[in-house]
Amino acid sequence: MNFTRLTDEQLTQTLIPKRFVPPSPQEYEGKNMVYVFDSEDSFNLTYDELVEIISKARMTGP
Repeated sequence: MNFTRLTDEQLTQTLIPKRFVPPSPQEYEGKNMVYVFDSEDSFNLTYDELVEIISKARMTGP
């Protein structure tokens, strides 16, 4: 099998819980817009969300 190795930033974007993604502004509804988190963003995680993130990271592989 051929696996693509994600950068730390790409993996982080994948693992962030959906509830932290802000709603799309009305003018962008229906467009292919993706919210990208950066070092300016911060949020609180519950223990269950942290476990979910770790679980997803383990499934991603080496």
